[in-house]
Amino acid sequence: MSHYPPVELWRRKSVLALPACLISIILALAASAQPKSPNEQLYSKNKGGDPDADFYAVPIVPEGFEVTLVAKEPLVRNPCAIAFDGQGRMFIAQGPQYRRMKPDSPKDSVYLLIDDDNDGVADRRQLYATGFNGIQGLIWRGDDLYIANAPDLTIVRDLDGDDIADEYVKLYTDLGNIEHALHGLNFAPDGRLYMSKGNSKGLSLPGRVAPKAFRDLFGIDAPEGSPDIPPPQVFTAETYEATFHDPNDDWGRMGGILRANPDGSDLEIVSYGARNPWDINFSDGFDWLGADNDQLEGDRFFRPFLGAHLGWNHSWSTDWTGRDNLPTAPAILPLVDGSTTGVAYYDAEGFPENYRGFFVGDWLRKVVYFIRPKWDGARMEMGGGVPMDFVKGGKSLLRTTDLEIGADGALYALSWGTTYGSVFENGEMVNEGRVWRIAWKGKDPGTWNLTGIEVPLTDRSIDSLVDDLDHALKARRTNVSEELVRRGASQELKAWLTNDSLTTLQETWGLWTLGRINIGDESLDDWFADHLRNSY
Repeated sequence: MSHYPPVELWRRKSVLALPACLISIILALAASAQPKSPNEQLYSKNKGGDPDADFYAVPIVPEGFEVTLVAKEPLVRNPCAIAFDGQGRMFIAQGPQYRRMKPDSPKDSVYLLIDDDNDGVADRRQLYATGFNGIQGLIWRGDDLYIANAPDLTIVRDLDGDDIADEYVKLYTDLGNIEHALHGLNFAPDGRLYMSKGNSKGLSLPGRVAPKAFRDLFGIDAPEGSPDIPPPQVFTAETYEATFHDPNDDWGRMGGILRANPDGSDLEIVSYGARNPWDINFSDGFDWLGADNDQLEGDRFFRPFLGAHLGWNHSWSTDWTGRDNLPTAPAILPLVDGSTTGVAYYDAEGFPENYRGFFVGDWLRKVVYFIRPKWDGARMEMGGGVPMDFVKGGKSLLRTTDLEIGADGALYALSWGTTYGSVFENGEMVNEGRVWRIAWKGKDPGTWNLTGIEVPLTDRSIDSLVDDLDHALKARRTNVSEELVRRGASQELKAWLTNDSLTTLQETWGLWTLGRINIGDESLDDWFADHLRNSY
């Protein structure tokens, strides 16, 4: 979609008799003469990556915070996704696939970064899983690592405890190519896997069929008799082979937000009408924020909810902002001229209270935004009116691809290298990469890894488990919730939830965990109603 006005009628008439090649040249020159939007100018300036980056410079943060370097090349090169498991171990996914892979291109991998001396700096890495096409998202649940690797969604598991994945499960496949692919993996308090999907479309051929919910977003049909959700495919590390999808394939109708059970069942669309929502995350009250990339108008922040249409390719009233457009869920204005990427939510004690909220990376502008939401009824708005530039890259290498909160209560930011694509010398990838740690000054950097420090969840009391429902680690909250559901701890949760000193995060996870125990028990309806009356 172009924002340029058409060439004037007289000019078009005057070239009708010219050869087609000259017509193309004239039209191209006419278009190039038009003024570029701020977003287009910024992209043009930085489309080669960041060749002028100062490798010794450090990003700039507000007074009271500090930035430290956790890892760089050769440990990380073009890192694209980060996830901490329930013990706080750091896993990094990285290139070289992005962005123009071929069937025989070297594959993407996931590495475990290891800090041997507990000084907060990675000393080495261990290959955890490999063989993927185009990783753009990671999330842990128990011993399962979910990987968004276009066009697949894959689960890998370490079955023998050697920190190397042995089992690979293709949960879904044919979800669309690497451009505007599957991102934004999150396990939420309701126990379900949420994901953001861009508008690249999957194939619809015999043997190459996406799940129906994805097909509905793409606007494509499947061969007669195709299952709504094709069965998962299980492999070993030796037999696994990633699915290839040509990165030059066309877009589908739209992207959106979807959710499913951890085993892939009950897949459904939550919100429609996205273009390229790189990431989503939820607040302490289970309210979502996402960031969606546009071509020219500017990136938007949005709040997905069940049944919402975000406006992209609406069947009868397409709109990008939702301003004065009733069919469209409104964006949380203003738009930003950049390229938004990772989204994290911070509600731990490691940051001052006025810096607790959403953080969103912007690859193009070399910043990490801070957004503290406020509410106008049921509508989320941006506190202060505009996003704050919390981290500024300056001359440093800060091409943010993902953000995550560690067990130490710090914000971790991944940075791409200095070039947009992969660079090889003598058969080896030589791109750069960074893992930055942003923390409040005076907080001991220590280690992000809690392995061996704590009692396993299965051996802990319910009283100690519930206290971890507001742990800084997303994976820890997920694992604690699952353990409480497994034990059927409804009576203990009811008693605990009457505590007036609970944090919002504890109450949110506690209530949703309770609701997942004995789902058919109608007596819980009365308890929830009484709790609501007594709380508010």
